[in-house]
Amino acid sequence: MTSQRWQQIEQLYHSALGQEESQRTAFLQQACAGDEVLLREVQSLLACEQQVKSFIEAPALGSSDPRIWQ
Repeated sequence: MTSQRWQQIEQLYHSALGQEESQRTAFLQQACAGDEVLLREVQSLLACEQQVKSFIEAPALGSSDPRIWQ
């Protein structure tokens, strides 16, 4: 992958993060203008970001877990 291509992916990724989740797919389809590889790359990064966000937001142990209060 060239540095120019990576910059394009990075720019689209950050632009997509600025969109409402419900609007991201339409935004990316328009921005990628039929470049399916570009679309998949950006969608892959967004999916990873969502997994990380979910992991960080989820508590390791629920507050109802009795081990916390022992």
